[in-house]
Amino acid sequence: MAARKLAYLTPLYFDDASCIGGGERYPHNLAVGLATHLEGEFEVDLISYGAEPLTKVICPGVTLKVLRAVKKPRISLDVVSWDVPEAIAGADLVHIHMAYTRSNEVAMLAAKLQRKPVVVTDHGGHSSWLGSSLGILDLADQITCYSDFGRSFYQTSTPITVVKGGVNGDQFTPPEVRPERDRVLYVGRLLPHKGIHNLIKALPDHLKLTVCGRPYHPDYFEMLKNLAQGKDVDFVTDADDAAILDLYRRAWVNVLPSVYRDCYGNSHVAPELMGFTLLEAMACGTPAICANTAAMPEFVRHGETGFVFNSIEELHAQLDLLASTPSLVEAMGRAARHAIDTEFDLRVVSRTMGAIYRGLIDRRKEAAA
Repeated sequence: MAARKLAYLTPLYFDDASCIGGGERYPHNLAVGLATHLEGEFEVDLISYGAEPLTKVICPGVTLKVLRAVKKPRISLDVVSWDVPEAIAGADLVHIHMAYTRSNEVAMLAAKLQRKPVVVTDHGGHSSWLGSSLGILDLADQITCYSDFGRSFYQTSTPITVVKGGVNGDQFTPPEVRPERDRVLYVGRLLPHKGIHNLIKALPDHLKLTVCGRPYHPDYFEMLKNLAQGKDVDFVTDADDAAILDLYRRAWVNVLPSVYRDCYGNSHVAPELMGFTLLEAMACGTPAICANTAAMPEFVRHGETGFVFNSIEELHAQLDLLASTPSLVEAMGRAARHAIDTEFDLRVVSRTMGAIYRGLIDRRKEAAA
């Protein structure tokens, strides 16, 4: 039986040439998971945009196709290409990632004109309200989201399914021999809503902190460096996945301190729809700490796989406890990896998503017969 063809459309893709973020990591991971774990049932074209066209095989069954953009948009999420209809023509199903963007408003219309079944997942980037104001999500056949918190934002007649997780547990693994744990860790984009300034403030004086991520906000990055003066904090802004894997394995804990209101007074209604780096660290057998914010507490079991904090003082105490209690770190790390294997790994997510795709494709074929 020939593989069923999926088209994933995402304004940005997971690469330094585009953007390194969870909203870009997710479709990349999911495409790889489907192709790897479902015995060739699906092939995925991961379709995005750039100044020049590009086709690159990511792994067997997954191909990145970068379409030539019409022009550089004012907001990067609103990039469009007139090549979208041709790019999705051979697909059995279209999955739109990053719902509220001009890119995917165009993609939705192209897919529906071609009578394709459409799945939509929001990753939190809102740049265009035209589609949402017109109820464009009602045109989709299925909404998927990766947290109950994320589900709460949808107002549509389209069916919604929560599919939690999506971390590649084959890529992020505990080491055969654990190196000495020697630091607190933050991994993620360096942006104000990530709350990294609170982590630096909470850091006990005798502990080391590594802040790892791309500095997408220059002023905030300078503020963090100033705040870190006098503390044992280093910044890693160019790490690849191999370097990040090593950091996860060496850390006592990985912390995601995202906030609803950042240090500049800006409000963020949905600062984290999941918290990918929490799951990556957990997959490496490292505990996770998160703020009691948005979706993150759905993925960190307080006192079992890590901690949830409500204040800088609580975070300070949790960091001190883990750094001074190796047995607790290892016990939480084992529980964290178990949670990945049973709930949040790509193997689990791929089976659920595969069933959703299979049902939509079969129903469309039956309707057309």
